Amino acid sequence: MHEESSPSWGMRGLRKWLSTAPETRDELLKLVQDSRRFLEPDTVTMLEGVLDLPATKIREVMTPRTSMVSLQEDDELFEILHVLIESAHSRFPVFSADQPDNVVGILLAKDLLPFLTEQNSKVDIKALMRHPLFIPESARSDQVLRMLKNTQTHIAIVIDEYGTTSGLVTLEDILEEIVGEIEDEHDQIDAEVQYITSDQEPLTNNSWLVLARTPIEFFNEFLNTEFPDDEVETMGGLLLQEIGLVSDLQGQTIDLANWQFTILEADARTIHLIRAIRK
Repeated sequence: MHEESSPSWGMRGLRKWLSTAPETRDELLKLVQDSRRFLEPDTVTMLEGVLDLPATKIREVMTPRTSMVSLQEDDELFEILHVLIESAHSRFPVFSADQPDNVVGILLAKDLLPFLTEQNSKVDIKALMRHPLFIPESARSDQVLRMLKNTQTHIAIVIDEYGTTSGLVTLEDILEEIVGEIEDEHDQIDAEVQYITSDQEPLTNNSWLVLARTPIEFFNEFLNTEFPDDEVETMGGLLLQEIGLVSDLQGQTIDLANWQFTILEADARTIHLIRAIRK
């Protein structure tokens, strides 16, 4: 008899709990957090994610430029296929050949399928790429989610106050803010990547090889440091912020706090590998 009356008591308690309408977002959020006795934990977590979206700036969600997998508008087919195979992505920002800071289009991997059956075929990326959706760093995540939905777009290019590309954000990135991490087989491979390894040829006993896309938060936790991550998110971004624009990134040495960083591998605008030495 007790078991039969419990659901009825639960519904009465739920109606009483909901009888006072919240007047602010914080009150609504607290109401959701207090609902764990009535709702499944996953449901509460998703509701919290939805309510947090308006307070989440897109810069907090985006993939920074240093970690973007991209193409150039004058790339040849074999170069493009190499990027497609290595990354396993389905959409790629295309940078201008004349203005390397500007994205001029989005290339979908499926648009290349007709060319794969033709030997020595030429690909004109300009003719295939889609018009990019640009959004500012300061945009709210809920606004961007609505824009992506209304335009039936899965990716947007994030620009800073000067109009320069600072990153990209995907529909999946924003949905993960609501439902948590969405992993597939490629994410599993990425999760196994070692961001930081001991230097095989150490100059000292305190030397490490660090991927430039290593999150600053991860570096701080791994090596007990306190580098700020409020403006940039990766170690490569931290070094770029410190040295500014230079003609040749590779070989540059930067001293920060009691650390010395040497850029071991880089291209014209992106750092790939760093040696970090604790002084």
